[in-house]
Amino acid sequence: MKHFTIALFLLGFIQMHAQLNIDSLSHISYQQLHGANLNDVWGYEDELGNEYAIVGTSKGTSIVDISNPSAPVEIFWYPGTESIWRDPNVHGNYAYVTTEADDGMLIIDLSPLPQSNNLPVTVYSGPPGQTWTSAHTCFCDENGYGYVFGSNRGNGGVIILDLNNNPMQPDEVGVFDNWYCHDGYVRNDTMYLGHIFDGFFSLVDVTSKSNPALIATHNSPSNFTHNIWPSQSGQYVFTTDEVSGAFIGVYDISNPAAIFEVERIQNSPGAGVIPHNTHVLGDYLITSYYSDGIVVHDCTHPNNLVKVGQFDTYVGQTTGYDGCWGVYPFFTSGTIVAADITEGLFVLGPHYQKGSYLEGNVTEVGTNAPLNNVKVTLGANDQPDFTLANGDYATGVYQTGSVNVLFEKVGYIPFSTSVNLVQGQTTTLDAQLVPMDPYNVLVIVNDAVTGMPIYDAQVQLIHPLISHSGLTNALGEENFTLYYQDNYQVIAGKWGYKNTCSQMLIDSLTGTITLSLQPGYYDDFALDFGWSVNGTAHTGMWERGVPHATSSGSVVNADVPWDCGQNCFVTGNDPNLHPDFDDVDQGITVLNSPIMDLTGMPTPHFNYGRGFYCYYGPQLVDDTLKVFASNGIETVLIDQVNPPQGTAMNWEYKSVSLAGLLAITPNMQILLTLSDEDPNVNITEAAFDEFYVTNYSVLGNEETSMDIEVFPNPAKNAVNVSGVIPDENCILFDVFGRLVYQVKPIHSSLQLDLTSLPNGMYSFIQRDRSVRIIKQDQ
Repeated sequence: MKHFTIALFLLGFIQMHAQLNIDSLSHISYQQLHGANLNDVWGYEDELGNEYAIVGTSKGTSIVDISNPSAPVEIFWYPGTESIWRDPNVHGNYAYVTTEADDGMLIIDLSPLPQSNNLPVTVYSGPPGQTWTSAHTCFCDENGYGYVFGSNRGNGGVIILDLNNNPMQPDEVGVFDNWYCHDGYVRNDTMYLGHIFDGFFSLVDVTSKSNPALIATHNSPSNFTHNIWPSQSGQYVFTTDEVSGAFIGVYDISNPAAIFEVERIQNSPGAGVIPHNTHVLGDYLITSYYSDGIVVHDCTHPNNLVKVGQFDTYVGQTTGYDGCWGVYPFFTSGTIVAADITEGLFVLGPHYQKGSYLEGNVTEVGTNAPLNNVKVTLGANDQPDFTLANGDYATGVYQTGSVNVLFEKVGYIPFSTSVNLVQGQTTTLDAQLVPMDPYNVLVIVNDAVTGMPIYDAQVQLIHPLISHSGLTNALGEENFTLYYQDNYQVIAGKWGYKNTCSQMLIDSLTGTITLSLQPGYYDDFALDFGWSVNGTAHTGMWERGVPHATSSGSVVNADVPWDCGQNCFVTGNDPNLHPDFDDVDQGITVLNSPIMDLTGMPTPHFNYGRGFYCYYGPQLVDDTLKVFASNGIETVLIDQVNPPQGTAMNWEYKSVSLAGLLAITPNMQILLTLSDEDPNVNITEAAFDEFYVTNYSVLGNEETSMDIEVFPNPAKNAVNVSGVIPDENCILFDVFGRLVYQVKPIHSSLQLDLTSLPNGMYSFIQRDRSVRIIKQDQ
């Protein structure tokens, strides 16, 4: 048995973490103890009231006596096959531990405690002919039944075990295998299940264990339901989605035929932290929240969750699977144990307190009409609430006393006031907002060469609080009604023209904005020009949007950095961090451009940025990104990327001449295909951005400098560039098409620092102008 003490430096380390109403009592480093990371944790109390943490680790199962929470003692260790999943649960005097290693389910007889730590163990793997060797999690209900979730048998649903007759050798009595089940909870003969890969939770009647009956299903906020727990009353369930930036969701299940959401809340909004497992203890939710540690919410009013506690177990904050995996808050003493993956076991002392609640209704001055989607911010709370369609809101904080309240809605003058809040009580505050005086702006879009109006051009005026979109009429005009006199991003474009994109101060005196578009083909996907998608893939179809990065780097975290907006095309763009979720599977996905008339260009080049990721892909069978050019009669391959075997996706830039490949016609297109055919189970993704057509190579030896001048050239440390357009992106590529430098000049000249670049030739590009620069040590 091993004793632990808390070093002074560790106390200081913990004090630096975010803390709210939770004290650190002790800590065990499993890296030092067993060279192991932690998984989940559960608890056990013997007949004398001694309390034990049962800790799943990557290398085995540990039992720690925390009866003296300031001096924990490991009393039992059982090694196992290494796995990042090891999940314990307890019924009576027996612990049940599942793992996704092929170890079966470990069963530990805890009844010798506290007199002896020589604990009998056995391994259970199902009845003959129906065996399984791994499972994700398990749970034991109040009636002596065990539930195994996510096994490697069947669909990985639920296997029901009777633990009453022989706890060390359970009897299998039922199966619910409609879908894979990641985790679950059972009470009063109702199973509450999280079906993570199907994106929903289910309620299942298990009154008859041999014949489970589905009651209802419902999607969770981010469609990646990781865990679920019912309220004490059974009227509500609380869910988590294991996705970056996901929510704790709350659902009213009193009528299973009409389940509806009543609340959702994030910790650290905007930071992308992942919630993992939430648990209900009376009127409180205690959630293991990855890199935010553990978070406590007051759930007295399920439609108004209020954060009242936090203990951060992890240094820093990430959007990945770092930090607190599991938490157990059910000890009689009130002690909490939390399992942090890398930082170890934390023994904590919570101070549960009620929130201070604020509710009310928001209407419009004059009409008294209820206002929907009004943002209500209470003090420094980072969890604003938004009014419902009837104008109602409900929010709260852990503080008491005088607190400022701010009401904001687009198109209305913000209203601020103060309110006196009392812990555990609901204060009512109604508010009325005054509409802003709108003003109109006329946008005219014309052809920069002919001066003629452009019909059906897309125009966007983007303010941080609201975006306005429209299409021009036959006169090239579109009227906008605006509210904010401020800086806007102004974008205009149409297929067959080069977009314009700029920042502009717009106010009530602006009146008219005229935008001129140069003929040509350019698309950075800030606007939707109607690229089409087809194919047979079950998941991972091409889609336009802001790319969502994954934990493995299988998707880029941003579009091409110098273009307008944040959109690109990417295959499968679900926000889930798991790289194997919504990638291309079981078929092909094809991206098709609109038609281009390139007959006036003797040497047209397709220019674009592309990214590709593949893990465990066959070299030339499938899982290859292919780029084609079509003239409406024939289609030819112009570019392809074979599987790079897990290399993180990055943008690469291509300039491909069509001359000599196929006849140039008025019906040209670019097409991109990506496939992952069965039976290969691979992780396959691609991205595509900033497509444009030039009559020259933007990456080769050709120069189209026009009025761009560089001096000196060759250069050793720096080169001066003149004739550039202010506020237009300038980029520098090496001969391999890799971006090495980018800048947006303020003036018509700039200096490039070349000291960090190796000797060689580089292409300096601004829009459709390029010049060759040579770096050469002299």
